[in-house]
Order: sequence, then structure tokens, then C-alpha cells
Amino acid sequence: MFSVLIVDDTPASAAALVDILTIKGFTAYQASSGRQALQIMREHPIDLLLTDVIMPEMDGVALYRLTRKEFPGLITILMTAYAADELIQQGMAEGIKTVLNKPIDIDFLILLFSTYRKRKEGENF
Repeated sequence: MFSVLIVDDTPASAAALVDILTIKGFTAYQASSGRQALQIMREHPIDLLLTDVIMPEMDGVALYRLTRKEFPGLITILMTAYAADELIQQGMAEGIKTVLNKPIDIDFLILLFSTYRKRKEGENF
């Protein structure tokens, strides 16, 4: 099973993504803060982290820095509704490969996550 954690300080947005991902066959969790995300990752195996960039307490790049050390191999994707150029550049300089703009294109998101799932499962694609 391929599990995804959605971190967004707008719970309705995260819940909608979790619902869609669940329908598409993913195990999906949601968190509304970096602290809550870390707690979930310590309790459940997570393969992919989709986190908002701009959040109170801990931004998405700070969360990435913490997870990179504690959960090596975790795929992290940033999402943003704002031009958080400096934070995004920091994240990419530190290893984040993908940044998605909100509103998220659901079809693209499912395709992207499915590709990562197939890669993890060792399927040829």
C-alpha cells in the first residue's frame, strides 16, 4: 500500500484531497500543522508528503528539513497558493523536486502519485 500525508492549515482542502486519494486507492492521512504531521508519520508509514508551504508555526520547508532527517526516502512535494519564492527556492536547493500550485490539478496529482506508487512497487511503466 502507498500512503500519502496531506499537510494543509486549511482542513477542508486537505480533507477533500484525502477523500479523492482514498477513492483512487491510496491510503491517505491529513494534518493541519507540521507538528501534527510529524506525529502521524511516527505512527504510520508514509511514502509521500504533500505539504503546503505557508503555514503557521512551521512552514513546509521547515517540515521537510525535519522529515528528511527522521524519514529518509520520504518523497516530499510542496504546494502553494502564494508566491513564496524564497521558501520554495530554499526547499529546492535542499532537495525538493516538485512544487505544485494551488488550486491543485487533481488529474495531474493522481497521475504523479500513481507514478510514485508504481516506482515503489517496482512496476515497469
